[in-house]
Amino acid sequence: MTRNIKLIVIHCSASPNGRPASIDDIDAWHIERGFSRTQLARNAFNPDLTSVGYHYVIGTDGFVYTGRHPNEVGAHAKGHNSDSIGICMIGTDEFSHAQWDALRALVTRLRITYSSPSVKGHRDLPDVHKTCPGFDVTTWLDVGMVALHGHTMRGDGIREE
Repeated sequence: MTRNIKLIVIHCSASPNGRPASIDDIDAWHIERGFSRTQLARNAFNPDLTSVGYHYVIGTDGFVYTGRHPNEVGAHAKGHNSDSIGICMIGTDEFSHAQWDALRALVTRLRITYSSPSVKGHRDLPDVHKTCPGFDVTTWLDVGMVALHGHTMRGDGIREE
């Protein structure tokens, strides 16, 4: 069954900027938070991931990990999981150029695949009191989905000014 995707929600892992983390790390964090995937969903896609709530995770090196299958309801944005895709950027508010490039490519592909769903940061959803994803998604979209000044790290993990 294909879900009717109306929204792409961008998150951050709220982990130290520049510190690598993998989909397995995210899965472990989500186990601690009490998230779980059904056995049926696990049998169909990424069976070793028991709890990950996101559909995609973008590592500090720009690698895009798959979490939940896009047809599986996520666990990333309460009240919006049934009709959204969740993307998580590793870090808090500063991301590598490779992450920004991967995010642009992934969002572009998903907007084509799902007939132009809206794109928002987790903090832009109603009743959310978070800073996640650590940057203004509307601004990022408005400037052509390029790395945002003040939210980009150089290759050595130091913030670019």
